Amino acid sequence: MTDIKNIHSVNRAIDVIEFLYNWGQEASISEISTGTGMVGSTIYRQLSTLKERGFIYQNPKNSKYWLGLRFYAIGNLVKHNLPIVSILESHAEQVAKKYSQTIFIVIPDYSSDVYAQQAIIYRKSHSPVLLRNEATVGTISLAHAAATGKCMMAYYPENLIQQYSEHPLVKLTEKTITDWDTLKAELSTICSRGYALDTDEEEEGKTCLAVPILDSAKNIIASISLSGQTRTIFENPINNIIKDLNEVAEIVTAEL
Repeated sequence: MTDIKNIHSVNRAIDVIEFLYNWGQEASISEISTGTGMVGSTIYRQLSTLKERGFIYQNPKNSKYWLGLRFYAIGNLVKHNLPIVSILESHAEQVAKKYSQTIFIVIPDYSSDVYAQQAIIYRKSHSPVLLRNEATVGTISLAHAAATGKCMMAYYPENLIQQYSEHPLVKLTEKTITDWDTLKAELSTICSRGYALDTDEEEEGKTCLAVPILDSAKNIIASISLSGQTRTIFENPINNIIKDLNEVAEIVTAEL
């Protein structure tokens, strides 16, 4: 009986943490209660314990709660010890530096049954101009609007694509693909030509080129991309960028 209670307590703590993460800013107990369905007294107990361990921060000015610095420390440790990051970090940085752009390594995020999502595990920028909403390590975003995400979706099993296709595609810009038939056709093209492209689909003014990182059985592990301002990314031949990205991706296949 005690074990079951402990499991429920852990689940409730995780629910609070995930709510704050998805909320994206400080939240009050009443806001957390509305979002999770838990009563205030239960949330208060969870927050108090997490706060004592450094996982939750309480703003003394408004008494609202946010994720603590303990997550930052653990996240950095996880990032630097991920096999893909450890293997590719120096090679990826060379590509970013060569083109004076930003390079990303992204992995699939399967936490949603509704939307295909991606999680950024590495980012290195050598661009002199940063885009307004450029994502950072740890960001989870919609996959269908990004070259990295489409690159991974192209290698997803058919049943997973079918599951996602039962739900509408979210429109992020005027150029975001919101029709599933159009997206499926593009995913097929990506498999054929070996790379994905998005221009102004995820963010206006941004272009991204991505290639898949596959294991020896041709299953998708991750995707690596070069991105930057649309007006500057095409100053370089696409074939050269794809060649350099593929050389980095092949290092993982050879070592994992």
